[in-house]
Amino acid sequence: MTTKRMTYDMPLGTMSALHYNPEAGPVRLVFAHANGFNALTYKSILEQLGVHSVAMDLRGHGFTRLPTDIAALDSFHIFSDDIATFIGRYVPGKIVLAGHSFGAVAGILASGQLKDRLSGYVGFDPVSMPWFARQWPKLPMGRALMKRLIPIAKNAGNRRREFESAKAAFDRYQGRGGFKHVSDEILNDYLTGGMEPIENGRMQLSCDPKWEQAVFCAQNHNLYKAAHDLPENSRAHYAGKFAVSSKSTRAKLGRVIGQDNIIFNSEFSHLFPIQETEYTVAALQEALRRAD
Repeated sequence: MTTKRMTYDMPLGTMSALHYNPEAGPVRLVFAHANGFNALTYKSILEQLGVHSVAMDLRGHGFTRLPTDIAALDSFHIFSDDIATFIGRYVPGKIVLAGHSFGAVAGILASGQLKDRLSGYVGFDPVSMPWFARQWPKLPMGRALMKRLIPIAKNAGNRRREFESAKAAFDRYQGRGGFKHVSDEILNDYLTGGMEPIENGRMQLSCDPKWEQAVFCAQNHNLYKAAHDLPENSRAHYAGKFAVSSKSTRAKLGRVIGQDNIIFNSEFSHLFPIQETEYTVAALQEALRRAD
């Protein structure tokens, strides 16, 4: 198995992407990571598929170098535009589009620009907000209030960015918080793909915690409307713990892609794709089979 990082020209900057199993032939799957994570985090999952898969570092994450305007960010459309541009320019043929959390939503939002390019879609816990929550970013001071009132956004904004070394970051995260049930291999991949050196030998997270916080609050988009452009063989896998969806929002997406294509796992938490890796691999393999 081979992993190859490549850098691609994009409007106003560059996008970094990892190719997993490039020797396997044309690209079969494109993957978009969760907020605050990066393309390398999912290495142990995507390598197991045995097909040529590409994972992008989305804007503001990993080693992608594209402008990040925190004050202007109110929706995920800038990320979906990046995904559509990247696939349109650099990925020939039909592909399965997959993603986790905000990456899963950005993939749905990109589907309208990729209608004839998608042979399948699988989303892992796409953030699915009710109508009233999606109105907050439109209000004066709405996003500022969200940063103060939404725990996950508040915590992200206070996240420590700089560390004495990569090992110091590893020691801080190992077995704690969202990484409590994540393997050391995946944690190491997350840090390797998401940290960069700064002065005096120190390291910092490449995703600015303030950008990560802004992403959590940028909910001014409609994934339910966009989902009408997904291919027929699309599925969304949802978690029940620390949920980013509700019974009603899952049902709302189900009315578009089919209720049988909404898979709910009450015992899974939001980070289940990197905690329950066998499940994730099986779901992606199923999506590839359905595409065939």
